[in-house]
Amino acid sequence: MPQFKNWLYLTQHGMFCRICRQHKPPIKKGPLKRAFIEVGILVFRKDYIERHISSEPHQCSVKHQVSLASGYSVMQAFEPTVIMEHEAIIGGFKCLYWLVKNEIAHHTNYPKLLSLAQLLGCDYFEKLKVDQRNNYQSHRIVDEMLEILAEIVESPILEEIRSSQAISLEVDETTDVSVNRQLDLHVRHLDKEGYVFNHFLDLVTLEDGKADSVVAAIKSVLQKKDLPVDRLYGLGTDGAAVMTGRLNGVAKQLTDSFPKRVSVACAAHRLALACKDASNAVRYMANFRNHLQELHLFFRNSANRSATLSAAATTLGLNDLKVKEVKDTRWLSQHLAVQNLQRNLPAVLAALAEEASTRKCPVAKGLYTFCAT
Repeated sequence: MPQFKNWLYLTQHGMFCRICRQHKPPIKKGPLKRAFIEVGILVFRKDYIERHISSEPHQCSVKHQVSLASGYSVMQAFEPTVIMEHEAIIGGFKCLYWLVKNEIAHHTNYPKLLSLAQLLGCDYFEKLKVDQRNNYQSHRIVDEMLEILAEIVESPILEEIRSSQAISLEVDETTDVSVNRQLDLHVRHLDKEGYVFNHFLDLVTLEDGKADSVVAAIKSVLQKKDLPVDRLYGLGTDGAAVMTGRLNGVAKQLTDSFPKRVSVACAAHRLALACKDASNAVRYMANFRNHLQELHLFFRNSANRSATLSAAATTLGLNDLKVKEVKDTRWLSQHLAVQNLQRNLPAVLAALAEEASTRKCPVAKGLYTFCAT
């Protein structure tokens, strides 16, 4: 009924009054647990509700609510307000959002962050603990909360993409030890003013690296995100055969499905491969690249050597930087590896000298000569 719906709400424990639970009028006489405030009412009768309206606690709460809502209408003053349980859940979402935004492990640190908030005086987080077995801190609940946050953040971005004039996909297949193959999808879109925007779209795990699997994954993402495929005009990929194959590559299959689409191989990938092939003709450059890769593997494959490098960097007051890998399929990787070595050279030389003198390692001795010269 209109006179009740703005303040009366129902839970599994019965009916409660939003206004009274928000303002919690003091108990002057009677029981400590009052109906509609501390205890839910399970008797669904109109006279019970009307009796609460005329009660002193409710009238007191209404006066407080109207005084807080000065400048608003009476109906706006009765708008549903956030009660303690809802406030705790909203606070939990904010804590989880902060962890994800700062790229901090949320599964392990979420309960710790809530505990810290409670120590700082946020008592309402106790409402997240229903009982010993049911709470809002389990891995399953955290994952569900994370999905909700992702949908909220993604929703306006997808609406912007759907209203764009043209869409282009960027597809990159990566390999990870823990999840095998993954498909990294980005989307570029053009707005009405002609500005280009780039957004991350999705990260899909592939069963294999075949073109059919990649195409099926792309179409599944486009359908799930409800993107306008009639405005899909571009596709950017690397130069791998599975992507650019003339007969059955990903680009060929997507062209058959979306005829307007134009495929472009990544210029950065092509430039990196061209530079790699050109440098192979120069013996010095080939040896230099091989030595850089050997230096990376020397420290990466041994925890003791990595610890020695870290200790040397700490002693010399340098940044504890890892020796970077040189990848032929990644542009600027050799430049970054050389730049990193220059910045951390004293620590690398100290670590190699210790390995050569203490453990009599011939590889360390050869790499020391390479770095020193």
